[in-house]
Formats: sequence, C-alpha cells, structure tokens
Amino acid sequence: MSALRRIDTAELKRSRPIVDVVASYGIDLRPRGRTAVGPCPFHTDGGRPNLYVYPATDSFFCFRCGVGGDTITFVERIEGIAFREAIERLAGTDLSEVARRLPSLPLRRRRPRSAPWGPDEWACLAAAVELYHNRLLTDMRALAYVERRGLERETLKRCRVGYAAGDELASYLRWRRVPIQSARRTGLLRSSGDELMAGRIVIPEIRAGRPIWLIGREIDNGAGPKYLGQPGPRRLLGWDAASRERSVCVVEGAFDWLTLQQWRVPSVALLGTHVQPATIQALRRFQQVHLALDADPAGLEATGRLLQALGPVAVQVSLDGVKDVADLATHPDGAARFSRAIRRATQASAA
Repeated sequence: MSALRRIDTAELKRSRPIVDVVASYGIDLRPRGRTAVGPCPFHTDGGRPNLYVYPATDSFFCFRCGVGGDTITFVERIEGIAFREAIERLAGTDLSEVARRLPSLPLRRRRPRSAPWGPDEWACLAAAVELYHNRLLTDMRALAYVERRGLERETLKRCRVGYAAGDELASYLRWRRVPIQSARRTGLLRSSGDELMAGRIVIPEIRAGRPIWLIGREIDNGAGPKYLGQPGPRRLLGWDAASRERSVCVVEGAFDWLTLQQWRVPSVALLGTHVQPATIQALRRFQQVHLALDADPAGLEATGRLLQALGPVAVQVSLDGVKDVADLATHPDGAARFSRAIRRATQASAA
C-alpha cells in the first residue's frame, strides 16, 4: 500500500501517451485536428468513428455511448480490471518497480471496477425495462402519479418509462430464463433479494436501441433518496437522440427531460448539479446549448459553471414563475411558455 500511495499518476500518463495506449489495443485512430478519432470498443459501434482521443488532456470520450475518462480509466474499462492493475499494465511492470521509478506524490485510491457486462447482464437489463414498463401501464397508482406530473401515455411508451412494484423481478427473470445472478451483478437485485428500484418510477437511458442504465424516482416521498440510480457511472440521460442534433437543451432532472421529450425538444439531463469534465466535453459538440437547470442555488451555480466552461455556445434560459421545466408540464400552456423562454434567451445572447 505504501508503494501505491507514492505513485505520480500524472507522470505515468505523460510517459504513456493516450493515443499510443488506445492504438495498442488494435483501435484504428485517425488524426482529426488536435484529436484522434476511431471506433469505440465499449459498445457495438459498427466501425463508426465515435471515439475521440485528446492528447492535450490525456483523455477520451465516445459521443455515442458517453463513456470517457483518462488513460488509466481506458485501461480499466477495456480490460475489466481495477485501478491498481491498470497502472501495472501502463507501467509494464509491478507496482513496486513503478514506485521506485516515479516521483513520490499522493495518489487518490479508487474502488476496483467490476468486469464488463456480458450477454446475461444486458438481457437482464432489457427484461427489467420490459417488466417495469408493462407494470406502469397497469398500475393505477403509479400511472396516476406520472399523469399528475403532466406526462402522457405516448411519452411513457416512447421513453419506456416503467414502475417497479417490488418482488417481481426475480420471478420474471426466471420466466425469461435469465440468470438471477445477472441481476445482482447489474445491481438491480440487492444481496438481500430486494429490488433496487422497488416503489419507484423507472426511467431508462436508451442507447443504440437498448437500455444501458436505469434511474428511479420514488413516488411516496419516504425516508430514502428521491432519486436512485443503478450502480455505475451516472449517465447523461437522453444522449443518444440529442447527439444527432445541432443544438440541445440541458436540464437537471429526469422528469424535466421527460417533459421536453413530450414536447419533442432535443435535450439531455445531468441528473444532478455535479458537472463532470466528460459532460462538458460532450456538450462542446453542439452549436448552441440552452441551459434550463433548476432555479435554486444549486441549479444556478451549476449553470454558472457550464456558462464559463462552454463559452458563447451556452445560453441561460430563465423560466418565469416555476422552479424547473417539469413544473411547466402541468400547465396547459407549458410548451408555449418554454418556447418563449428559449426565444428570449437566444435573442438576448445574440444582442
């Protein structure tokens, strides 16, 4: 452990340029300006150049599946190994040798990353989304909740929104002949056998036609967290469709995003106010970014950070009389009010 704490990861990454590391895994990278692009190894990409590698910042990002990070993260993910083992791979030796060769600086320890999902885990996630969606359409209490929030049946179906009643997933997986253990590996079943999303409206992140991550919103406002995400990196909700557009609206919550989906507005949800560097990098691809985060201190602070990071392409959208976009869903003229707010913000930024 003492060797691990003394490693200078910055120096290690400088000695192993990220372009060389990525290319060493057989990924065909082509120069494009100050970046290199190639097919992403973390999802079925069909050879499309969606993976961008940035030598200046020792980072990468896939504009299709949203996976990003630094050189060490790339090795962790592609080999399904933990942080310690990734350093060994990069250094080409054991940690004790790395510690002797590199300057002594503090190193933040990370939790080991689990192995990549296989077919069983993806089948489990797809089955869970199917189960939860069918349950929502037949559960009157859950359906009444989302309808009170202003969401229409067509939106629920198009976005595959569901409801986890609890105590159903294990039986459903057995019926579908999907191994129960896969639900534990994805985090949808706890070690106790309880469902992670029990009692929650479930919103899936869909990419390339399949669900890759779930987030749930409780409907009873109990003692637990209001929103609960599936274990793993928090996704940028709605990325798959939004990434094909020239402009995008950025909101904070899942129901804000569902509201804009109902109004057919290209949008993504941060699912919080903590803005990751990879998120900023992803948003830089758009010609214009409308920021419509919550009108509270945390939302305004996050808006300020994004305005500073994105520069002139970012525009702050002010919503009069409501806290967030989701509040507008319950107003008959909500869509029109939102459109007016977008026009005002765009005109003000151009003035």
